[in-house]
Amino acid sequence: MISPVTTRSRNSISSRRSSNTENDAEERSSDNIPKVRSRLDLFVDLIWVGIIANLSGNFETQAYEENGTGVGTALAVFILLFIPIWRVWDNLRLYTSSFFIDDIVQRNFTLWILVLAVLYGINAPYAYEPNGGKTSLTLLIILYIISKASFVGAYGLQTIFLPFLRKQFWFQVGTSLVIIGIWVGAIFVPYPHKIILLVFANAVEHPVQVFLASPTSDRLLAENMKKSPDIDHYVDRHEGFFIIILGEGVFRLIEGSPSGMGLNSQTGTVLTALLIYYILHWLYFNGDQSKEYVHALRRTWWKPVLWQMFHVTMFGALLGLDASIIFLVKNLRSDLTATIQEREVNPANPDVADLARLIHRALWGASGSLGLTIFSMTSIALLNRSLDVMIICLPLIPGMTGATWCAAAVALLYGVFLWEWFGGLERDWKVFEPKSE
Repeated sequence: MISPVTTRSRNSISSRRSSNTENDAEERSSDNIPKVRSRLDLFVDLIWVGIIANLSGNFETQAYEENGTGVGTALAVFILLFIPIWRVWDNLRLYTSSFFIDDIVQRNFTLWILVLAVLYGINAPYAYEPNGGKTSLTLLIILYIISKASFVGAYGLQTIFLPFLRKQFWFQVGTSLVIIGIWVGAIFVPYPHKIILLVFANAVEHPVQVFLASPTSDRLLAENMKKSPDIDHYVDRHEGFFIIILGEGVFRLIEGSPSGMGLNSQTGTVLTALLIYYILHWLYFNGDQSKEYVHALRRTWWKPVLWQMFHVTMFGALLGLDASIIFLVKNLRSDLTATIQEREVNPANPDVADLARLIHRALWGASGSLGLTIFSMTSIALLNRSLDVMIICLPLIPGMTGATWCAAAVALLYGVFLWEWFGGLERDWKVFEPKSE
């Protein structure tokens, strides 16, 4: 026979277990929309890693290999191939940021865009080849047209629920028809008019996007009503794309072991290249080192336009840097230890002289790409509005005295002085450089 005390004890234990079960209950991750979108963003980025790796590898082959087309032609082809697939990524980013509700229609629409992007990435390297290039280029144009029309259709579906966007939608329909007409024309016209139409088709889309971001568009097309963008997601996606391109460069340093077996000069070059990517990573995320600032995306409407433009420029420059560095790593050989000038003046072997010319070309490509990357990073950082105290605002600091003002001013000025002094070093960066020598 069970006593009442035992019964009450068991009921108490059962009650506690039930309470613990309720407290330990977890929400399904698929019900957490931000988490679902974050996972989707990561999957999308993985696909674009493969696409941009294909574009970067094709640029390296055409720009620096002996049978390539040369840097100028390779650069033009790279730009014409990169900008459309970047726009697909940006449109998908905008779509998931503005209208993401994770229903069955959106899941299938996203899959549809990813299929088009993968097909584009697979066929991009063959677009301008003498044999089969015309067919591949036609396929790329058709894929881009389909993706553009798909996004316009998706926005049209959203206007059913957001009536204030209907004027903007019809404006996009009209401009898209004109732009698609230019792309279709590029399929049928011969060279060099084909290239002219492709350049024009890529260029004309930018002013349309600038207009849609302007207050004039809000006033004329949206009746001063506008769906607020998710700025944090906007920034995160561009930062993620930056990491993608850095990762592509690091991946190519490891893929296929281009430095060979063991520890050698090529291994050292791979490690120094890794340091380049690591430092670029910190330079980008540190910006101008302001502790408090207003982000460019929260400032005047044209600053976000410039912010994205400099990002696209930086992404393209980084891909060029990736291609140049990997070519230099692959062509560090023991019989090429002399300087470029010596090999060109007195080549012992014609093949060595040709390789020297290609290495020289890759060095210029790497230098130009790195310079453009740093310029873009600087411009991106300067678009933010720093709220840190500057010299002219030092009196605003509570308790500022003459002594503390002099100390703060000399610290700031001496830091600038040391930076300029370091930048002006000559004679292999020797600290002591007598001017009489």
